Amino acid sequence: MLRKTPSRASRNIACRRCHARKVKCSGGTPCGSCRQATKQVECVYPRKSRLIKVSEQYIEDLVAENQRLQGCTHPAHSSEETTNGPVLAEAPWFVNADVLQTPILVAEASDSAFASRFRQAMAQSRHDHLPRVSFPSDEQFLAWSETEYPWPTPARARLLVQAALNGLGRCYHIVRRSSTLQELDKLSLGVLSKSKFWALFAIGEMYTTRNSSPDKEFPGIRYFCKATNILRIVSERPSVDMVEIQLLLSVYSLYLNRRHAAYSLAGSAIRLAIIMGLHLNIPESQLSDAGEREHRNRIFWTAYTFDRMWAAKLGYPCAIPDDEIEVSLPSSPSDLGDKGALDFPDRGYFVARIGLARISGRIIYSIYGKKAQKTSLSHRVQEAFADLRRWLEDLPSSLRPPACSEGDWDPKARSLHLLFNQLAILATRPILLHVLRVHLETRAQPGKELNVPASATALSETCIRCARHSCSMLVDSWTNGSFMVFDFFYTQYLFSAATILAISTLLHGKDRQSDEEQFEVVVSFLVQLRDNGNYAAAEFHKHIEAIMDLMHSTKVRIGVQSGDENATAPHDSAYNLAADAAITELPSTFTDVTPGTAFFDPFLQGLQEQPPLDLEFIDSSMYLDDQQGFYWPNECSESVTT
Repeated sequence: MLRKTPSRASRNIACRRCHARKVKCSGGTPCGSCRQATKQVECVYPRKSRLIKVSEQYIEDLVAENQRLQGCTHPAHSSEETTNGPVLAEAPWFVNADVLQTPILVAEASDSAFASRFRQAMAQSRHDHLPRVSFPSDEQFLAWSETEYPWPTPARARLLVQAALNGLGRCYHIVRRSSTLQELDKLSLGVLSKSKFWALFAIGEMYTTRNSSPDKEFPGIRYFCKATNILRIVSERPSVDMVEIQLLLSVYSLYLNRRHAAYSLAGSAIRLAIIMGLHLNIPESQLSDAGEREHRNRIFWTAYTFDRMWAAKLGYPCAIPDDEIEVSLPSSPSDLGDKGALDFPDRGYFVARIGLARISGRIIYSIYGKKAQKTSLSHRVQEAFADLRRWLEDLPSSLRPPACSEGDWDPKARSLHLLFNQLAILATRPILLHVLRVHLETRAQPGKELNVPASATALSETCIRCARHSCSMLVDSWTNGSFMVFDFFYTQYLFSAATILAISTLLHGKDRQSDEEQFEVVVSFLVQLRDNGNYAAAEFHKHIEAIMDLMHSTKVRIGVQSGDENATAPHDSAYNLAADAAITELPSTFTDVTPGTAFFDPFLQGLQEQPPLDLEFIDSSMYLDDQQGFYWPNECSESVTT
């Protein structure tokens, strides 16, 4: 029950003065008797209350409203305990691709965005982000899809499918080899099967083509256009075949440097998989075929891997959170005999690749995410290194680097370790870029002391060493002939490592000369790939050209000339001493640069076991400064994307 004070109009009582004199009170304020006696101040009514009934629901609503209002003050308090990533501005960045189109979101995690940041740091002024125009346009696809293109001869078809299965099978599970080859021999095929084979023809032709030229059609692109016709209808009852087609088209789109299309197709494959329940284990009672159950599992994990990896390349969100996935990891069915070994090989490799894909999603969210974080940047970097270290510890011996530096890399092991290096670079290159900024500012002010925390220097050195190891593996792949001309991944790793080596030459460390030579080798590779029709190489080389122009002027400004081994300023000595001190403070650090040494050296574990790194200096650094934001051209007639 609540007490409620009645309104004065409802009162039928006398004021205190009239009550004391026992005279009739007329009511009002003041009453007539007090007004006549000029005693208005004494005309006060006694406070009385009466009991009224209210519902229990009314009480509960009041309590809930009170709790809600109290909760409104909590976010304001907790925001003081969170921190944003060091590479993010308060608002997302967009570029107007066309005045008639929606602006495109630019994410900091992409390699092209980092290249633009690098140029801004060197120029210390506004610099436009270079537009990405090296990919086939939508209009070209529409024109090609409307033209007739013949089905290849039986011998040609089998060759292309075999090449696609061999090329894709080294890294991914998309289709079952045994059933695919059997289906190819059928006289009549359904719509989905035809679409799947058109996509396989496109990938096979890309794998079997050794070189092309920018003025010629990209290998397999006509087959690809035929395969996309099925996408004109969004299926209400998706099937595993639909997921397979989406994944085939997604990976081919990436080779075309149509990264947004690849990301969209991978996300669509995840959505179809969710509708079919591929993210959950299907009971044996509902699907007794062990091969089909394993195919369902592996096809989902391939979609998951594509989604995570493509998202990491663009810095975009993933399609499904990890806590929604309950399906088992890939296995090796023992009751399928030779067919099982043919269709489901190398369980350890696929599990390892899934692990790296999962880590990539965490790195993008924790280090590059827009949301405020509850932990500092240093803590998040340490978590990334802890994840990478655990991945290394669980890696099967068959996927570890060769025993000696001259040993031959297993192609699957090489691809895993290149991806591992890329993730380590992704986690540390924001710190490296800030160290470069501090270094350039110090060089511009004679007498100023280089002031960079030891942990930041150590992480910068880690980033550079990972880039060196990637270059070493890529050069080895190039010289032994296993580097595919149209491979997007190796091309991306070349570009990513090249930007890091370029930064290393400006820091003027002890290995600057060898880094500069390695940088020149990588650039020559990109030129050859561009000239042979590699779309991604054409885009990345434009960034490299812009970087090289600024590198020359920057070296002139800070007094460092190419090939001048004696040009070592006090700042350079200070950086070398700081790097040596940072490295030697950590236990059992590595010094060799042979392939594979970085992956298993205790250096990463040493960083992980240190107290919280003193990286708070970067949390409110120039990354959040408006002067360091991206600057886009006011008008651009070409399609611009990241």
